[in-house]
Amino acid sequence: MRKRNKTIAIRCTEEEYQRIHDRAKQYGLKLNDFVIRSALNKKIIVAEGINEIVKQQKAIGRNLNQIATLANMNRLTVVNFQPLLDEHINVTTMIGELLRTVK
Repeated sequence: MRKRNKTIAIRCTEEEYQRIHDRAKQYGLKLNDFVIRSALNKKIIVAEGINEIVKQQKAIGRNLNQIATLANMNRLTVVNFQPLLDEHINVTTMIGELLRTVK
């Protein structure tokens, strides 16, 4: 991870200050990240719904870990993976849709 150890101080009007803060908040970024990305002409993308997708992916991972743990303990003989597979397909589809809107 790079270390940001240089400071740039700028002066702006109250209106400019508020607009910059509002834009950073709109993009869900810290002020310094927003200003750096803007100044360096980097793309700023807002991915609506990403938190829900991440939660679902984590839940699928937890379920798989629980199944693996029980299988290793010889406490499972048969597992129906269809519901987990269906959920995985749904989440993967949502990720695909999100990526299409980002491009």
